[in-house]
Amino acid sequence: MNVPDQAVDAALAAVGLPNLKVVANPGAVADFAKRPGCTITFAEALRLALEAFIGDGRGSPGQGHDSAHDIVRDSPESFGLGPGPDAATIGEALRRMLADDPSARVVLLTRVTVAQREYRFLPEYGETITDNWVFRIVAPRQWPFLQWAIVDLRGETPPYSYGFD
Repeated sequence: MNVPDQAVDAALAAVGLPNLKVVANPGAVADFAKRPGCTITFAEALRLALEAFIGDGRGSPGQGHDSAHDIVRDSPESFGLGPGPDAATIGEALRRMLADDPSARVVLLTRVTVAQREYRFLPEYGETITDNWVFRIVAPRQWPFLQWAIVDLRGETPPYSYGFD
């Protein structure tokens, strides 16, 4: 289901992806926002998650070398880039990939969404959907990897994104 909301629209526009499909269960979003210690709204978490995917090369804490930037840097020609692209070039390629794929979407993982076969995979390193806003970033035309973006609901841990193939 698409999530129509002015704050969500603003978050998507802020990262240059105004037409990206957002899949989330509104009831689950409302329940999550009521959790004790939750200081980050859904729209803010969405923006932070996409910023982590597009612009952050850190990957998962303690693991590293698994960010979207690492994947593109390791095989730039697969993404239409020349050798040795800089971070800005990689970020723009990732943004363009999401913008140009009509089936691209960002999915909030909840009990409802993980019950669906296509979204059943939880984060590789055990981050929970009860303590974090956990998003799957899906772009089937060019991104064959499982890709998650994790936003701590308390705002204590910086957002990050990593993939697994």
